[in-house]
Amino acid sequence: MLLPEVEVIRKDLEREVVGKRVKDVHVTRAGLVTRHRTRARFVAALRGRRLEGVTRHGVLLALRLDDESQLVVHLGALGSLRRETATMRPRPGTQLVATFTTGGALHYVDPGQDGEMFVAGAASEALAGLDPSGIDPLTDTFTWPAFSHRIKADGRTLRALLVDPAFLVGLGDLYADEILWTAGLSGGRSPSSLSSQEVRRLYRGVQEVVHEAVKQGGTSADGFEHQDLYGAPGAYGAQLKVHGRAGQPCPRCRQPIRDGRADDGTGFHCPQCQT
Repeated sequence: MLLPEVEVIRKDLEREVVGKRVKDVHVTRAGLVTRHRTRARFVAALRGRRLEGVTRHGVLLALRLDDESQLVVHLGALGSLRRETATMRPRPGTQLVATFTTGGALHYVDPGQDGEMFVAGAASEALAGLDPSGIDPLTDTFTWPAFSHRIKADGRTLRALLVDPAFLVGLGDLYADEILWTAGLSGGRSPSSLSSQEVRRLYRGVQEVVHEAVKQGGTSADGFEHQDLYGAPGAYGAQLKVHGRAGQPCPRCRQPIRDGRADDGTGFHCPQCQT
């Protein structure tokens, strides 16, 4: 799950489940809660607890409980959380069902089976390692000086940098392609070749693409089928400029979009107006 989609889920959870008390939890896959010795221990840590808040740490979610512990959620590549009625029959791939004392339930669906959940105490070392090492484009610390300093110190190509979570958190190929098109830069460029104006264009491109993706509820396109807490698909896929559009005209210069993934690792791009 990429950064904009996780942020969409965080906002949904803040509206829908904060303030609710957990009535019961049912876990169908033991691997989901592998940090706990048994599923029963995980369930016991949640049963009766009130959800006090939800924060995001990179692509991880942390739901604060009323005993100051936190439920940490890694959605995985294909995982999703869905707000359902208490009587809703779980769909295939559902690995966790949490019901609330006031009615309703939260289902975790993960066909890829690579997600994880665990409950950690307030002083747990597990919580200390939640914050990512890369820059989070949705936080106040994503500043132009910090971005410029880090990018100038790296010798890889721009696209390799953008997809590396140790540099920028949770962008992936799709958003990297869109950011580079927005900035008008080739993904094969090296950071050292960029002028100050080009670095600023790239910085603004990251902000523009990520914030607009969140505003549009994430992306559902090109095999990436994100859905929000209510099952609605992300609308940003309809706004993609280059990703998945090989052979189609560039929205800016009308030249055919090229897929450079197999050739030079530049991804989907416009060879005419990305320089």
